[in-house]
Amino acid sequence: MDKGELKWLISELNDKNTVIMGYAQMALKCDHPNWTKRYITSIIQQVDKITAVTAIITDLYLSGSDDSGDSDNDNCSKSAALENLIARSANIKFH
Repeated sequence: MDKGELKWLISELNDKNTVIMGYAQMALKCDHPNWTKRYITSIIQQVDKITAVTAIITDLYLSGSDDSGDSDNDNCSKSAALENLIARSANIKFH
C-alpha cells in the first residue's frame, strides 16, 4: 500500500468521524423516540465502518511485522493478508 492509499484510508476515517459527530449532535437535540433511534442506529453503523477501516490498517501495517528480513515471504504474506482483507470488507459500503 502506498502513501496515497493510506491517505485515502485516513480520509475515510475522518469522514466517518464527521458523520458520527453530526448524528450525535442531532440525536442530542431530538425529542422524538423514533428519530432518536434512527440517529443512534446511524451512529452505530458509522462506528462499524470506522472499525472495519481501522482493522484494515492494523492488519496491513501492524500485524505480524517481525522484521525477519525475509522480504519474499513478507511480500507473499502481505499479499495474502490483503486478499483476506478485501474478502472480509467486500460488503462494507464506504459512501
